[in-house]
Amino acid sequence: MKQKHYFFVTVGIPSLFLIFSVLVLSVLALLTLGSSRNSLNTAKHSLEQTEKYYKACSSATETVSQIRSWAGKFAEESASEEEYFSQLSQFADTEGALTWDSAKHTLSFSKKISDTQQLSVILELLYPAEKNTQALNVLQWNTELTDSWTPDNSQNIFKGGK
Repeated sequence: MKQKHYFFVTVGIPSLFLIFSVLVLSVLALLTLGSSRNSLNTAKHSLEQTEKYYKACSSATETVSQIRSWAGKFAEESASEEEYFSQLSQFADTEGALTWDSAKHTLSFSKKISDTQQLSVILELLYPAEKNTQALNVLQWNTELTDSWTPDNSQNIFKGGK
């Protein structure tokens, strides 16, 4: 009688299965590593943008506080509404970053967030009905783009040789 040899089947298939399993697990580990690096870079970029935004908001809040104190001072010193708005207009002219709109009675300014964004603030200043009240309304407090996006439409074409 002939002897049957099952040596390759008993050793070969489990070895191939083990090699395939290790290969699949290695690929999954590399994909997970790439995904986690991408998530880390996204989180870092988000953190930087958030810090820049809050720094700009803090600076804008300080500017609004200064405007509020100057407006209160002008309200106490002025005898009429016209004189009050005239003083505010002169104040905006002396401060380079402020823009006064006499028709709407608004002060506007912006704070840089990044190379492509700024925080834009528009304040409405009203003549206070009483001497110790504040008449300041925030009409706009939002981010604006300062640069336009231009897509890369170039196509690299192989020209051969050197």
